Amino acid sequence: MRTHLYAVVSGFEALIASQLEPEAFGLHMAVGTRKLTSGLISFFEIEPSFRHERFPLLDRIEEVCVLHADGRPRASKYISAYRVLEFLPLDAFRRLYLTTPDGRVLSLSHSATPPPDDRGPSLFHELCPLNPLVVSALGPSTFARHMTDSTRAISVPRLFFADLRLELDDYGHLAGDLSYTNAAHLVECLRQVEASDKLTKTVARNPSTQGFFRAIRRGFFLGDPTGVRWYPFPTREELEIHHSWWWHSASAH
Repeated sequence: MRTHLYAVVSGFEALIASQLEPEAFGLHMAVGTRKLTSGLISFFEIEPSFRHERFPLLDRIEEVCVLHADGRPRASKYISAYRVLEFLPLDAFRRLYLTTPDGRVLSLSHSATPPPDDRGPSLFHELCPLNPLVVSALGPSTFARHMTDSTRAISVPRLFFADLRLELDDYGHLAGDLSYTNAAHLVECLRQVEASDKLTKTVARNPSTQGFFRAIRRGFFLGDPTGVRWYPFPTREELEIHHSWWWHSASAH
């Protein structure tokens, strides 16, 4: 039976081997475990031939990820649950999977074209290994390089984050369908970035994921100093026509 490698990049960081296909793995992580997993789960499928001395268990993957005694496939065999993202080269990342709390899974592929990098202000929800919600004067590619620049006092080796909608009405208020908590504070952070030379401003250290998928703008980004991968998010029309079950579930959370 085929063994998959998955990198979980939301809520916690882990490299997991599994005999489940991606949709079944997402369902298992959301509702098929007794470990009380809750919330939105994002994971990448990783090139199965990937090996690194940081993860010695990969060299014995066929020995440790085996069928259960009753013939059931092995749902998860943890390879590592600490500092995973930084040791996976960008070209090892395949499709991105977004799982709703009730186990619906949406698959996204990365774009072969360079990601859009217009100047901000932008709203980014960092997902791994950091978690804050930030307003930035930078576009997504430049933001990724900025946050992973090791010459800065504070940086990370690699960053996975979502680009969110940041739309104001004629009165300077957030668009009515955006359910961000403490909207007034968010707008104030936006004004501070616009009126100064600040490149980033933290809005929330541990932001809520309520309405998260409804707020996605251009999609998801994975980047470091060597490059950026962009996973475009479908349009509302595409979601309603081609991914209706997933979208209805995502819209409810």
